Amino acid sequence: MPQSSSVYVIFVLALLSFLIVFLYSNGGEPNVHVNKDRRVNVPCGEACDVVDSHFREEPTAFHAYIEKHFDCKALMLRLKDERPADAWPPPREPPPEVKDEMTMQGLMPAILKNATYYASNNAKSVKTDIITEKNIQKMQSEASKRMLEGSYTKSVTNTVSRCLERYDSAIKGRNGFVIGTERPWVEALLLNVGAQHLTTVEYSDLVSSHPSITTRTPRRLAEDYLENPREMFDFGVSYSSIEHSGLGRYGDAINPSGDLETMAQAWCLTKPGGLFFLNVPFDHGKDYIAWNAHRVYGNARLKHLTANWKVLAWISSTNTFKSIWVLQKSST
Repeated sequence: MPQSSSVYVIFVLALLSFLIVFLYSNGGEPNVHVNKDRRVNVPCGEACDVVDSHFREEPTAFHAYIEKHFDCKALMLRLKDERPADAWPPPREPPPEVKDEMTMQGLMPAILKNATYYASNNAKSVKTDIITEKNIQKMQSEASKRMLEGSYTKSVTNTVSRCLERYDSAIKGRNGFVIGTERPWVEALLLNVGAQHLTTVEYSDLVSSHPSITTRTPRRLAEDYLENPREMFDFGVSYSSIEHSGLGRYGDAINPSGDLETMAQAWCLTKPGGLFFLNVPFDHGKDYIAWNAHRVYGNARLKHLTANWKVLAWISSTNTFKSIWVLQKSST
């Protein structure tokens, strides 16, 4: 074989080897979980910036307060154009091309040792007919007797219920939204406190037959906002949902800043002075990702997650993963 032909063959083989290693570098699975072409022309902006030196921090009784500029139109366009992951099941570790961003350059490491953290089985299946008058009324009745277990325990449900009752003036007769629902126990608690109307936001196409509850997918909610840009809601709630955003557990595309975007979008949807009741796993001083089940927040990421929100209270629990942050959007 001529020398030039040999060199060409070696080059082609080397190139093929590189492509195989690249495509299957993620635990033997093609690296197609990150939709590289999604939303490339719409920047996330400061909402996704986690470089502390770019912002001025103000100390508070809880964690540092950071003020950022949120481009709400851009954030809603990103939400509207969001697509599910290109592959299933999700990767067994953060894809190498986004690992540094996902882990905040190592400040929020991904814990891979415990195999039970990885979630993919039946993660995409959510019942779509859960919001009925009969179902909600049953939950309301149980909640009024402090007997509703919700999605966790009676103790957790009652902690949330007492928190909402404490801030009932921000809920009674007002319109709110709930981010993430597999079982509408939060909606039942809010109606007990006197909420006028609720919009449940969930990736699955939920169907509501309850007159006081409307359902929206994130994309449909973004379309509503873009058709008539405005702060739509008096208050919002998210319990054990936002920490999952962008980890692929529920069929969503891998997005290193999925949680930060979701909170920024919630800020855009909330009226000035409105409250947001937030639960995410909290660990004093420790930030990490229990891949791919959820993020756990400490000092490094929590201040960016709650950027532009004033912390009114932290409703603690015996399990800090179940505590509640009461946030308020500035009225100016």
